[in-house]
Amino acid sequence: MTGSSSSSSSDSNIVIIGGMVGEYSTFFTNDPVIVVVGNVEFPPESTVRVVRLDVIYDDNGTDVVVGEFSGDAGVSSSLIFDISSALRTLWSGCDFSENVTCAQSAATDNQTISHTMEPIPYKLRVYTEYISSVDGYLVTTDSGDRAGGLCVPGGRTEMERSDAVYNDISVLENSNLYNGDASTKPTTTPERVGRDSITSWVDTGQAGTTCYYYPASATPGQPASTPHAPIVIRDTIPYTDFLFVNRRGAVETCSAKILESLDMAVEAKQYNRCEAPTYRPSRSIMSVATGGRRSWSMSSGYQTREWAEWWALEFLMARRHWMLYKGKYVPVTVTPSKKATSIYDRTKQQMPSVEFTVTLALEG
Repeated sequence: MTGSSSSSSSDSNIVIIGGMVGEYSTFFTNDPVIVVVGNVEFPPESTVRVVRLDVIYDDNGTDVVVGEFSGDAGVSSSLIFDISSALRTLWSGCDFSENVTCAQSAATDNQTISHTMEPIPYKLRVYTEYISSVDGYLVTTDSGDRAGGLCVPGGRTEMERSDAVYNDISVLENSNLYNGDASTKPTTTPERVGRDSITSWVDTGQAGTTCYYYPASATPGQPASTPHAPIVIRDTIPYTDFLFVNRRGAVETCSAKILESLDMAVEAKQYNRCEAPTYRPSRSIMSVATGGRRSWSMSSGYQTREWAEWWALEFLMARRHWMLYKGKYVPVTVTPSKKATSIYDRTKQQMPSVEFTVTLALEG
């Protein structure tokens, strides 16, 4: 017997979302976001019992399914799904161009600029499927749409998630329970920047994650309401300014010293060039050059142990970087100069520094 039927049921299924503390149900897309579907009931004699869960995004009034999950219920009354892969899909096309534009304006127009990345809402749809023991038809039982939550890019480390679980509090002291602290800069010691460098700090709230970019003339202070506004110490010489996306999905700034090294990678290949046949030789050799990417050797400068660790774990491990080059932020790649970056060495009486190579992501 083949065929199908459907029925609208039971709003009896219990849906619980876990994965992030906070009264606004906001989740980092790189964290596990666990959905528990409980109180699942099937007719006693039914077979092939399946629970399906859809993650839905409201695109201007149109429901778009960004993730489909299913599990064999068997004799179980609850199933567990990790929907973080679907939430990452919502942010997969984010290029952070508006953040880069705002930072560009702060650097060139000498004014404070901010940009807010609003969280993306989603909802859940749960339904069950089973083979009826009466007629052998496939029966679909729709439980309707359920409220989901909000999601933002980024994530926490396993150590931070462990702290949150064991302490049942937000990840960092004084952090915002909305989505945790989006800034990762240390606050116990000052940030050292160049003479003309812009600085940043990140605020989190119900409206979203707001990145503030300050020019050299408007260095942020540190009132009690903004625990991650950096204390800034300016050098007397210019540094090279960078933007990067930290592990919590916020675009922050940092400044590095350029070392006396500039390399240019150019690769040339030779080809035979055929010419119109004549009584003279009709072949010659031509050379085609490719590449032309510029590379600089740079250093964080001498830092405290806490800041050196931040440079290594945040800046070097970031996946997106931009460098202020000839008055414009351009995409670059960053690679460590050494396989192992020494954060501190008790046998040496000097402060640590982090050295790396920066290569333009654009040719020519």
